[in-house]
Amino acid sequence: MYKKKLIKQYEFELKDKFKARYYVKDLCKYLEVHRSSYYRYLKRKTYLTHQEQTKNHLKMLIKNYHEMYPTKGYRSIRKDIRDETGWVVSYYLMYRCFREMGISSKARRKAFRRPKHQSDKFPNLVNNNWLTSRPFEIVCSDTTMLVINGKKYDWNYHIDVFNNEMVGWNLANYKHGMGVMNHHNSLKDFLKIKEERGYGDLNTILHSDQGNIYASKKFEKAHKDYPITRSMSRVATPTDNAVIESLNGWIKADIKKNLKIDDFQDPWKAIEIYVNYFNNKRPSWKLNYLSPVEYRIIKGIK
Repeated sequence: MYKKKLIKQYEFELKDKFKARYYVKDLCKYLEVHRSSYYRYLKRKTYLTHQEQTKNHLKMLIKNYHEMYPTKGYRSIRKDIRDETGWVVSYYLMYRCFREMGISSKARRKAFRRPKHQSDKFPNLVNNNWLTSRPFEIVCSDTTMLVINGKKYDWNYHIDVFNNEMVGWNLANYKHGMGVMNHHNSLKDFLKIKEERGYGDLNTILHSDQGNIYASKKFEKAHKDYPITRSMSRVATPTDNAVIESLNGWIKADIKKNLKIDDFQDPWKAIEIYVNYFNNKRPSWKLNYLSPVEYRIIKGIK
């Protein structure tokens, strides 16, 4: 390889000035390289090796998936390629391709504020211990704002910490996250799904922030007949509800960039489609890049 580099260097240096005096055969003889090897090297430069062809094909797939799902990183796209084509690619090769192509996930990440005061409505039973042994052991809830075709909506949803599955949601007109029926309908949806899945008699820790609706007497009465234990984050401490707070930004980016929600006339239908995708298709790093439903099925859990 070193000799071939020397030949290339000689070619550039002597191409014009000494073209009539030095020939390839003389250079090859001087460098002790067969002339046939030199011409084979020139021919090979015009063709891509099998490894280069494979890498170019992988980059084409990555580009297509990134255009469809711009919020996904190299790990998620690796899973999509593996699931749809059966092609198993190493994480390092995916990372290198992303770097060489100059692309990355376009998900928006939010900074958080430092904690201020301590909660006194309900104690923080979770205390950042999110380990669970079964579904519906810990469920967290939050409300986030969506902007769809220039109109604002409140989206309240519940996440089962066991497998990050969305187990209840409701969409309503924007009321600064203070929509009573928005919270209550999402809670009813969660309780209904819990009953249908056969976990109605098991206790659930329902964790939330200290929003006015969550702290209200009416919200407490809505689940008083169910085995629900309340838990709350400290004031202005989103890290106490890290599971759902970390998902908010990713989900918004998914809906905006991947689902292209502004193309839908019916926001409810769009969110319904996304929830189905979130539970059945969207890979989660926590679940070794399985979707929540895939994780449940593999574990043999209803």
